[in-house]
Amino acid sequence: MNAYHPKVTAWLWLAMMLVIGTLGSQTLTNDWLETDFLALLPASEQQPEIANAIQQHNEQRDRKVIWLAGAATSEAAINHASQLKQQLQQSRLFKTILLELPQQQFLQQYQQLFPYRYQLLDAQTQATLKQNPKDLLSRNLETLYSPMGQMTAADLEHDPLLVFSRYFHAQNPVKLTVEQGIVVLHDKNQYWALLLADLKDSHLQLDKLESLLALVNNAKAKIQETGGDLMVTGMPLFTAYGSDSAKQEISTVGVGSSVGIIILMLLTFRSLRPLMLSFLAISCGLFAALVVSVLVFSKIHIITLVFGASLIGVADDYALHFMCDSFGAKNWQPRHGLRYIFPGLLIGLLTNLLSYSGLMLSPFPGLQQVALFSAVGLLVAWLTVVLLFPLLLTRFKPEHQPAILKLANYWQQHWPVWLLKNRRWLVSLLAIFILGGLWQLTPRDDVRLLQSAPEELMKMADKIKQLLPVSPENQFFLVSGNNLEEWHRNEERLLKALKIITTQNKLSSYQGLSDFWPDENTQKSNYQLLDGSFYQSDLLKQYMSDLGFSDKAIKTELNQFTDAKDRTISLPDWLATADENKQNLWLSCDSSQCRSIVSLIGISDLSALSSLQNLPGVAWVDQVEQLSSMFARYRIRVSLLLTAAYLLVFIGLGFKFGWKNALAITSIPVVAALVSLAMMGWFNQLFSLFNLFALLLVLGIGVDDAIFFFMAEASGKMQTSPDSDNEDKRASTSLAVTLSALTTLLAFGLLAISSTEIVHAFGFTVATGIFTALLLSPLVGFRKAVVG
Repeated sequence: MNAYHPKVTAWLWLAMMLVIGTLGSQTLTNDWLETDFLALLPASEQQPEIANAIQQHNEQRDRKVIWLAGAATSEAAINHASQLKQQLQQSRLFKTILLELPQQQFLQQYQQLFPYRYQLLDAQTQATLKQNPKDLLSRNLETLYSPMGQMTAADLEHDPLLVFSRYFHAQNPVKLTVEQGIVVLHDKNQYWALLLADLKDSHLQLDKLESLLALVNNAKAKIQETGGDLMVTGMPLFTAYGSDSAKQEISTVGVGSSVGIIILMLLTFRSLRPLMLSFLAISCGLFAALVVSVLVFSKIHIITLVFGASLIGVADDYALHFMCDSFGAKNWQPRHGLRYIFPGLLIGLLTNLLSYSGLMLSPFPGLQQVALFSAVGLLVAWLTVVLLFPLLLTRFKPEHQPAILKLANYWQQHWPVWLLKNRRWLVSLLAIFILGGLWQLTPRDDVRLLQSAPEELMKMADKIKQLLPVSPENQFFLVSGNNLEEWHRNEERLLKALKIITTQNKLSSYQGLSDFWPDENTQKSNYQLLDGSFYQSDLLKQYMSDLGFSDKAIKTELNQFTDAKDRTISLPDWLATADENKQNLWLSCDSSQCRSIVSLIGISDLSALSSLQNLPGVAWVDQVEQLSSMFARYRIRVSLLLTAAYLLVFIGLGFKFGWKNALAITSIPVVAALVSLAMMGWFNQLFSLFNLFALLLVLGIGVDDAIFFFMAEASGKMQTSPDSDNEDKRASTSLAVTLSALTTLLAFGLLAISSTEIVHAFGFTVATGIFTALLLSPLVGFRKAVVG
């Protein structure tokens, strides 16, 4: 401090901000805001192939939006859907919009696969040929004489046994009603026309998400005006609602904190200068945090900005401690004020940075972003106060005593007296309260708590799922084999087991490539089945003659069968004809293994499915359970990290101030953390990994409050004059601690109103911890400084 020159340090601060500003002008011009909530989560801890399978499984789902236009009649529903299609096209948000079924695509697929009709047999046809081939002919005749016979007769000319027709229709096992080429669903007295849309990009920017929400609301309003209805679901819609909620929360937290700070500052200092300086420190901190975070992570999540907005209340602490010190001395000078508060500011900064460094050790990208954003923001706010304020506060000295100073002084004088006087029963009551709350504390590690959706959207998604049971679940099987043949055997074995589970109503349906594409050996076996059942006997000739086929037609069929003997279709060629859903089931074949996904629809018994992972080459993948169990594991690890952080702070303070004083200082955040945990138990609040990270912040801020009261006592010890300023120092310290606690409570307390449960729990934990620290911190040094 002897070498401290305010003008020099001010120039250093200006140089720092110019560098940050230059970097900001280069980085913030790009797309730097992330809105996908999966980006908050860590990468899979399992093998790379499982991580790749999860990514491919989610890829298509993350782009798809399902629209159902409803009306009292199917014709009206189709009209609504047609108008809706035009709105979606005009929005330019979507890559593909499917209303009418792609008949040309079906025809092309039929033509491409038809040359392999003797090798491609569905499972039911295979079973019939093995047991009693004549049953196949009987079923053909029944079909021909049924109301659908006219449609079947068209296939009969080039597929006399109708084996390929059966195979082709088995490609789409879910039977849906089609009118005018459009899928129409029926629900009580309502008809729904189906429209599927795929977004151009699964990672939409914030403005595109806003456009999607606006599009949904406008489309629904238009359809409802004409007596119809609209239901929409899809992962992009959940992301859009989550981002919109986060944006509103940023506004609420930021504006609420700012308004609170303005009122407190004006009431306290009756001057615009402290207010402007506080906002300068906060703005510089937030801007630097944004720039550095984007530089490090390329993109930062919108949730990071929610927590960043709450940083306002913490960053303002440094400015408040500096300016409130002006009430604690008769001839206050900024340089002398900084000399007094600098140790407290430095220790407070270091403990806060230590707290946030704990977040950096987590595997969650979202928490890492929050940690870096907060640490940089606090550091730059601290540097702004230390480097710039002594110059800008020159000749600043309030000439009044604010009412809040009198209240804070009265509180710090009398509140500890009451606490110490009643400490016996208060300590017992506090212990009972803490133990009772901790006893009721129940961890909840469900990853789905990361994102909250409006109840209306959840109900809509459930109703659409009932009407259209085709959406794959989050869980699936990963099947592998050392080569294509082994993979095929493994998947066939799994699909047979799934078929049994489906008949037990534990699963609605499933999709695996082996049900649609038989391997080369199976194709040859299928050919041999047909050959032995029909083509080497007179059964086919008799059947075709009875149906009125000419001898020439019969001979042509026999020749075509002979020519197709050595014909097989490879998996890549078959996939080239398949739709996108089936293509996404295939992962790859590399030098070591071949892999595929078996997707599941309508799971009602998870345990029955997960038990199948014991089959050879089969892995059960449950992304929600996997991430939730990861939350639970890291909650235990972070509990140890939290304990280590508190011990580390205690040891550091012990070397600096002595072990007895370190115990007194550290006891404040320890008790505050325990009370916060107990409050969560008593009020049945969410307790998860994120609450523990919140307690790291309670450590930093609680230690900060306790240190300044300890410094006020230490300052009093150094005074030899009976007119010492110790009482004033405790008064100004209590004012600074009160103001900083109020601004922090405003910031983090406002997080507690978040609709996202984890954000709400984070805010609740910090708010209760900070409030407890505020109540207990005047006890530090009180007995010696005031009572003694």
